Amino acid sequence: MYIQAVAGVSDALSSGLPDEVWQLLATPPVTEKKLLELSVAWPGLPSSQARVAAALRLFVITWDPLEWRAERPGGFATANDGSPGLELVVYVPVWSLVQLATERAVTMADVLGSMAGSAVVTAAAHEQSVTAGRYPDLGTWQATPDLLSDLEAGSALGPVDVRLVSAGWEDIGLGAIIDVVAHAFGPVDLDRSPVEFAATAESHPGCPACAGRRFPFPAELADAQDGMCPAHRREAGRVISTRLARANASNPDGWAALIDASHRLERPHLPNGVATKLAGAGEAMYVVPEPGELLIRAELVVEAARWFPGRPDQLAIALGQEPEPAGQLPDWLVNLVLDLGRAGLGAEAVMVGDALARVDPDSWACYDGDVMVALAEAGLAEEARARIEASLTRWPDDFWIRVHAGDALAALGDLDEAEAHFYTALSMAEQADDFEARYDAIHRLRKIGRGESQDERGQPRRQRRQSRRKLSKSQRKRKR
Repeated sequence: MYIQAVAGVSDALSSGLPDEVWQLLATPPVTEKKLLELSVAWPGLPSSQARVAAALRLFVITWDPLEWRAERPGGFATANDGSPGLELVVYVPVWSLVQLATERAVTMADVLGSMAGSAVVTAAAHEQSVTAGRYPDLGTWQATPDLLSDLEAGSALGPVDVRLVSAGWEDIGLGAIIDVVAHAFGPVDLDRSPVEFAATAESHPGCPACAGRRFPFPAELADAQDGMCPAHRREAGRVISTRLARANASNPDGWAALIDASHRLERPHLPNGVATKLAGAGEAMYVVPEPGELLIRAELVVEAARWFPGRPDQLAIALGQEPEPAGQLPDWLVNLVLDLGRAGLGAEAVMVGDALARVDPDSWACYDGDVMVALAEAGLAEEARARIEASLTRWPDDFWIRVHAGDALAALGDLDEAEAHFYTALSMAEQADDFEARYDAIHRLRKIGRGESQDERGQPRRQRRQSRRKLSKSQRKRKR
């Protein structure tokens, strides 16, 4: 509903695009971080706009380097003044391209023309500053006009001729990340010019710097540093630290964003801009969203999960978790099924629970248990009982399935059946000599007015609290 893949889009959107461009846009590698360079041209531009248009570079991208910032725009543009000359760069996320064309009932060529045209019109209006290398740094960054702020003026340039520049989809690199960061935060003064070191008194065989090699900055210089002689290794360290310090001092916020995006360049991501729509979801651990927002979030989670079947570690990383410890989905996500049930969204709870079970089959029983409770709390008694029966058939000896069967039945008001399941769970815990499981079963019995309270106090409070910290994440999240 909210994310529409390019593949399968009506052919009407492709009108005005050459076949080779349309074929590449129709099957974008959305799970990879790629870009596709296109050229655009308009006949009969005024001289000032024609000069700027000659410096234009247009890219369609499959990944937004700042995807975790909320409310991202439909495209990003900036101006770069350097070797070999002025560049006016425009980046259009592939999902924005389709969405804007669909919403405006125009073609994708029209969208590309309006965005690129806006950059040309706005840059031409500030041509002196642009050609002098002072754009986007016009006084303060916040006062700088956005190059993509006048899409109507861009459309007014007329029909656009779109051509393919690159041979196909190519890797997004540091240059594109710097451009996108500049659009959001202003320019970062990162000197990326190649580094060549002076000869030393004694040449060391095998040292690439002694051999006169030039090193692109920063990655290749850093990679080559360990293989240098001691003198050149120290000099390389000084160059790296000096340039990075200057970049940080020039724009701390932009530099931090650039570093973060660079780290995520080799990590999995959520395709089609889903990450931006899920930005801030962690706040649900403290304030549960309204049902309407939960409904949207459920649809986005199902969209995200379908890209990671059997790969919970990669989904966790794509959702912003650090690679270590791997495999721990964020708390807001593992609680989403229960939150949906409390909001009366039982069907959505099933949808999310089943999607997460496909991502993490080892935790299938955990998600099924949550679905049972969510259906009951949503008031869907028949569906809840059917889920309880199916889950007990599939996992008759699973402690948490028994506990959540009791939770669901208690939510439906069937305390006798709930009590039976809690006592079955208690028996399982005692047979396994699992103190924490025993505590949880007795706690449930007390909540429904059954069981003996003194059993819960079999060990001092401090010991219970310490033991609870040893629970797995999938168990802890049920005690929120």
